[in-house]
Amino acid sequence: MKRSFNIFFCFLLILFKSQTPKQEKNLSILEVKYNFSYLEDTLNAKNLISEPMILLTNGKKSLYYSENDKAFSDGFKKQLDAAIKTGSIVEPGKLLQSKVRHSVYKDNDSLYISNHLGRDFYTFYVKGIQWKVDNSIHKDIQGYKCTKAVAKVGRRTYIAWFTYDVPINDGPYKFKGLPGLILKVNDESQYFNFELLSITKINLPISYKKGLLITKDQYLAKRKEYSNDPSQGKINTPAYRKRINENKNKFNNFLEE
Repeated sequence: MKRSFNIFFCFLLILFKSQTPKQEKNLSILEVKYNFSYLEDTLNAKNLISEPMILLTNGKKSLYYSENDKAFSDGFKKQLDAAIKTGSIVEPGKLLQSKVRHSVYKDNDSLYISNHLGRDFYTFYVKGIQWKVDNSIHKDIQGYKCTKAVAKVGRRTYIAWFTYDVPINDGPYKFKGLPGLILKVNDESQYFNFELLSITKINLPISYKKGLLITKDQYLAKRKEYSNDPSQGKINTPAYRKRINENKNKFNNFLEE
């Protein structure tokens, strides 16, 4: 199965190179699905969130997003369209809900992360990752021979497993920079885990909507500000302050730091 995929992948690369520059830039050749799991509360191992994520990539450009969040957005748009045409009720509570709201756009060496803070939508640029590859350590992931790589990112150390069998410099979230597709990556504490679910050959548009462009430090400051007061001054009761303090204790683990 893997061998036939590799043969077809080579065909895809040839076909991709035969496209016009505009087509080449804006269409994916692969859809890679990952399971993203993480702990919201590092003191409660039962508080594990899990969500399917999609990476559309052509090796140069890519878009990474939550499958559930995309389903919610598409469903909400359909409800709005139906409400305009027929006067039906918009009921977002009946749609598939998503815990993950971030998305990542990669364009060669440029990498942008977007996320929601309440009703606000921000985008910030992040630097590439410097990996140390150990070609002596391997593991099998869904029939693909994978090689180990390690990188220090902020305060965390991440372990990635990539395959030379799919020679695309990409992976989930902001993880890229290796001579093959990253199939699995996690931090040493196992607080954040990304693991391959499937790889599908597909041509889909890689289109990205940026939020308000700010620096990473500005985003972290705004996230802290929002965490301290989600209502932005509209509510200030003892019950509200108590709930905020409880939430800050429960939701203490962030992917981007």
